[in-house]
Amino acid sequence: MTDRLGGYWLGARLDGGGHVIVREAYDESGTRHALGVPLLPDAASRARFAASAKAAGHVRSLSVATLTEACPDGEPPYLVSEYVPGPTLRQVVNRHGPYTGDDLYRLATATATALAAVHEAGAAHGALTPEKVVLGAEGPRLVGLGLADGDGGPPADVHAWGRLLVYAAYGADDRLGKGERLDRPLRGIVAAALHPDPDRRPNARQLLMSLLDAPQSQQGRLLPPEPVDDPPLGARAEALYARLAPSDQELVADVFLRLVEVAPDDEVAWDELVSGRSDDEAASIRRVLEAYGKAGLISDRGTLAITYPALLRAWPRLREWLDGERDGLAVHRELARAARRWEAGGRQEAALFQGEPLDRALAWAAGGRRRVTLSGGERTFLDAGVARVRRRARRRRVFTAGLLAVVVLLAGWQTLRQQGETERRLEHAMARVAASRAEALRLTDPVTARRLSLAAWRLAPVPESRRALGAVDAAVAAFTDPLAGPRSMHAVSGDGARLASLDEGTLRVYDLDTGREIARTAGPEQSVRAMAWAPGSRTLALVGVDRSYLWDVATARLGPPFGRGLGTPGEQSAWFSPGGGLLFAAARQSGERWAWDLRARRAAYVGEYAVVGPDDRVALVFAGKESQLRRDGRATPAPWLERMPWEYAAFAPDGRRVAIAEESGIQVYELDGVPTEDTRLRPSPGNLRFSADGRLLAGTDNDHVRVWRLSDGALLAARPVAATGADRSAQAVFTPDGRRLRVLTGRGTVLTIDLGGGPPPTADDICSRYGGLSPQDWARHLPELPYRDTC
Repeated sequence: MTDRLGGYWLGARLDGGGHVIVREAYDESGTRHALGVPLLPDAASRARFAASAKAAGHVRSLSVATLTEACPDGEPPYLVSEYVPGPTLRQVVNRHGPYTGDDLYRLATATATALAAVHEAGAAHGALTPEKVVLGAEGPRLVGLGLADGDGGPPADVHAWGRLLVYAAYGADDRLGKGERLDRPLRGIVAAALHPDPDRRPNARQLLMSLLDAPQSQQGRLLPPEPVDDPPLGARAEALYARLAPSDQELVADVFLRLVEVAPDDEVAWDELVSGRSDDEAASIRRVLEAYGKAGLISDRGTLAITYPALLRAWPRLREWLDGERDGLAVHRELARAARRWEAGGRQEAALFQGEPLDRALAWAAGGRRRVTLSGGERTFLDAGVARVRRRARRRRVFTAGLLAVVVLLAGWQTLRQQGETERRLEHAMARVAASRAEALRLTDPVTARRLSLAAWRLAPVPESRRALGAVDAAVAAFTDPLAGPRSMHAVSGDGARLASLDEGTLRVYDLDTGREIARTAGPEQSVRAMAWAPGSRTLALVGVDRSYLWDVATARLGPPFGRGLGTPGEQSAWFSPGGGLLFAAARQSGERWAWDLRARRAAYVGEYAVVGPDDRVALVFAGKESQLRRDGRATPAPWLERMPWEYAAFAPDGRRVAIAEESGIQVYELDGVPTEDTRLRPSPGNLRFSADGRLLAGTDNDHVRVWRLSDGALLAARPVAATGADRSAQAVFTPDGRRLRVLTGRGTVLTIDLGGGPPPTADDICSRYGGLSPQDWARHLPELPYRDTC
């Protein structure tokens, strides 16, 4: 079982018994529940479980733990019920010995009352054991309802009730003895419940009426032998915090925030926590780890981890810390991982941050963090990155000197402009500045870059402006979500015509050809983790924390919740199968992954890693040497997939080929594992996408896009794009005619790449296609000069 299930964060394992796993669980609000997962070997047992869960939902009794949610179609299926603090009957008998006298009557009456309520609602417990009776602060409560199929019906429950009373009276030696603990009336009632013929056993209501005839059963309430001490995770963590010295308390946030949402391939060790700290701080951190380690809330198995991810929801103080640091945690995780890789790789200069990642990390380190302290290794890593930038800056000091000369010229412009030679020199200087600014914008805004190049050429035909004007760039258009924020999510439709945006709870759709907003609606109340367009570009899937939704863009209607969500924060993604019948979702850091059959309304490819082909009729299931090719319900072994990365595989539209990006390059295979070409396509980016006719293949990683023609392996386009974030690929889709590629990059920007090639544009080409800089753009990019119309 994963650390999340539906909308619940899982905590410690509780007494389940039999073929059931029961875990403590917390919802998004931090409320504690009991979550049970039955181990169902086949479809018949799953059907019985669904029926039992439905019946259990009708039970209403103060003596029975309330069922709050049933998900029989989940993967795995599960039930959620009220959490009852207190020891189980087995724990009480084991610790304090068997019950006697009036307490036996009180136990018998309370459990018979619960059983009668269950049976009268049309349900059966099916697994009434000493583990299923909890001695709470208000008396005995029956738990575990709905987790067994109740095959024997109410008579089997009555028999189990008799065994329960025998255990309570005699403990492990659960035989009816000479009546030392069961007096004659109670002994007779228990014996009737244990009758070997089910038809001759009393029902639960008859048991209860017989017990109510005995005065002992009505005298007080059976309470646990000692005060209940079963605080939820958050209360335990807060109590430990309160007991720490103030100097130690100051470092608790730093410790836990470093351990939050650690990816599977990451490690946080003791050395990282204390690196660069004073001896007193290191001692405080050791005391914090010891306190929470003894309480079982932090585990140390060579590397440190939060034992139960449910603590993130259960502990209000930790939630407050997370909310205050949420934006910066992603930056810090990226920094920490990069620093570890740099150190492990021998401190190679190529592994240092530069550009935007370095700027982002420095900004966070300087003023964006509140409770996280940089480790010594992280500080060294950043210092090395800054030193590298300074070294490169010194190599460019000739260029810098030229810019300073421009500044000097601009400062004296009013005086020198009357001199013709100075005028010419100023025009040349500004042409170089405009050309430089065009190159700086080309990555994210190629259209403005072309207009700036034209402006540079019109100012003066110096070599720099000539190069800028003649630069070959396959990107011919760009659209940026005008309302994009730091937490916005985006998805490009499969035909490349639309961009979906979700920001601050509002969904919008833009037409990428015109830039117009064409649809808008309010998003679901819960947080959305990932978005994906269905084939046909009419429906958008929204994967939330515990459920998913479909939005019909034409009607602006948001459908009801269904299936599952992605509980684990981090990098999440969602996608449809080519036929649109399956919705997939995955969280990279946690490994959580699922598929939902939208037609059958149930989970699909449970516990499997599948890549589905056209019409959803063929699939590759990656399982090492047990990998399979499945077509129309028939499975064929495909051991050639043993070492292939499923996440970097894509079917061709004909369904007869699959492209896989391996470390040594991209190879296209027939479905029997035979390569279609002798050579591989290189370099090998992450995500792959075929054009509609199967002739072109696009590959994207987090900062590049490339397009190959498969007939001869020619590289038609190769372009850097704005970084989308560590370990996250840009999204690329072909237009239906295959002539253009839409690429979703960082910050909600979609580039349009022309795959037709052709010569660099001339000044007239730029004017006819894009026009010159507007007065507003001129003021933004060339504020030193008065506006002029370059076309």
